[in-house]
Amino acid sequence: MKIISMNIRGIGGSIKRRYLSTLISNKQAEMLCIQEMKCSELNKEGVFQLWGSNEIEWVENGANNSVGGLITMWRKSCFQLSSFCNGRNFTIIEGLWKADTEVSVTIVNVYSSDSLGDKKAVWEEISKHRLVQLSKN
Repeated sequence: MKIISMNIRGIGGSIKRRYLSTLISNKQAEMLCIQEMKCSELNKEGVFQLWGSNEIEWVENGANNSVGGLITMWRKSCFQLSSFCNGRNFTIIEGLWKADTEVSVTIVNVYSSDSLGDKKAVWEEISKHRLVQLSKN
């Protein structure tokens, strides 16, 4: 598993986007978890350009008034999403990691302030959420 997780502190600038694209390519990333995008959503072309191909899928959890914002991206050939949940300041994904044998995994992409109380509240919320099962159609 080659997973990159990064607090980008705003994804709007072209320098940061080029840096991420280069990092994904150089490290041959299979999954990317970005925190603090500071934008409500990325368009499909922007996500494909960031990753360097269209052989990916993703789940977004947009920023609120330019605060926070998460995106979790993965190579289709490496991970198959079965369920997900977006909460306030977190995204949980579950699925099959496709290696030599398929392994069921749960990934939590989370962003919180430095406050211990805020962190505790986010993790309490995470523990209470149920995931949305995806249809097999």
